[in-house]
Amino acid sequence: MSEAKRAKRATADADATTRTRTTRERSRRVGNDREHNAFDAVLEANDLFAHPPDAERDWLVDATVGIRTCAPYDFDFVCGVKARWAGERLCEMFAREFPMRPIEYYREAYRSGRLRLEENGRAAASSDGQNRETHEDGPILVGGQRVRHFIHRHEPPTIAEDVRVLSVTDDVVAVCKPATMPVHPTGQYRRNTVLALLASTRRDLGRLFPIHRLDKNVSGLLLLARSSKAANAMRQKMEAREMRKEYVARVKGSFNASDPTPVTIDEALGFDAKNRVALWREKPGTRDLDERALKSFKAASTKFVWLQDLPDGTSLVRCEPFTGRSHQIRAHLAIAGYAIANDVAYGGELLESARARAIQYACDVLVLSEERTLARDESLAIDYSVPRESREKNTAPCPHCPRVVHAGDLAIDLEAIWLHCVRYSGEGWEFECPQPDWASP
Repeated sequence: MSEAKRAKRATADADATTRTRTTRERSRRVGNDREHNAFDAVLEANDLFAHPPDAERDWLVDATVGIRTCAPYDFDFVCGVKARWAGERLCEMFAREFPMRPIEYYREAYRSGRLRLEENGRAAASSDGQNRETHEDGPILVGGQRVRHFIHRHEPPTIAEDVRVLSVTDDVVAVCKPATMPVHPTGQYRRNTVLALLASTRRDLGRLFPIHRLDKNVSGLLLLARSSKAANAMRQKMEAREMRKEYVARVKGSFNASDPTPVTIDEALGFDAKNRVALWREKPGTRDLDERALKSFKAASTKFVWLQDLPDGTSLVRCEPFTGRSHQIRAHLAIAGYAIANDVAYGGELLESARARAIQYACDVLVLSEERTLARDESLAIDYSVPRESREKNTAPCPHCPRVVHAGDLAIDLEAIWLHCVRYSGEGWEFECPQPDWASP
């Protein structure tokens, strides 16, 4: 074969190879586009404001006991691998981040395909480069991947108080949040949240963005921005301490011996994410923490003023936090020796009548665990886990059905504490929330 023919054939072969590579690359891009479009479709379907719950179909309110429950539903949970998860195995991470289910549940979900790790829309390769991972806890998580969990969900109930809209401006919506209801989807909650209820019942308000935190079992004023820009602007004011926050609490005993002189508690706080309680240096057990944990403590300051003594031996206190640590007011009141009267996590003892009714209702429809172990001395534990007949197998797709037992959470889903946010104010503006019923003699 002549040199000219060899060159011509080589050129033809190169052109064919290039066309093949181009076709493969085009197919790969099309495939990736489809995968990303499918992923975007999942995120869009999970958007509460794009697809809000149906108020008549998706909630059931039992007025006799004052409980709101959700109709069960299937849900496709998906999120990117967070930096703190990198290096952990899939099931280990889920068991740590979402401890309401045992690790055996997540292992079975991984084996069945309900729990998976994805990369570019496909099952992520394991450490040996294969898509099949033989380790019982699944593959090791890497940044850029995403986790996906197909679940049949029964959300925990909440006390059936409405989210009251107090004020609407061009930038902010002020509402009164009922206790026991989270602000936004978190953990086991999605529809039984403030954002979901407003998305369903007040579509005229549009998409809303939380500006600040308000714990699930705390009631009162909640500010929501009507745009991400407004939310960022309000958060910056909060971080710069250009906002004043005021709460009212009902505590054990006569606060500061009925002296209206302000008392300020300056005590750095940490937070035990596993047990969901604040930590301080003189708290029993805190001294056992390592130096790294102690260094994570952050400065915290709260001012308290006695308002009124009540006939049952409790008193009302105005609380003004200058910083925003988790459970700050609750912890600082405990440090001062005046725990919120019904806050059992920090030394309270009283059961509010609404909570007592809620617990009795839960006892009627839920089975109490025979094997529970409690982190604190509680009289009752009401939990949501696997059906009794499936306890050994851990294969139930529905860990929150009414016929369930559990291994150890406390009865906190329906626990409303006597702490209420009453006012947010800044230069030239103020939002105020009515006082709660328990603040009256």
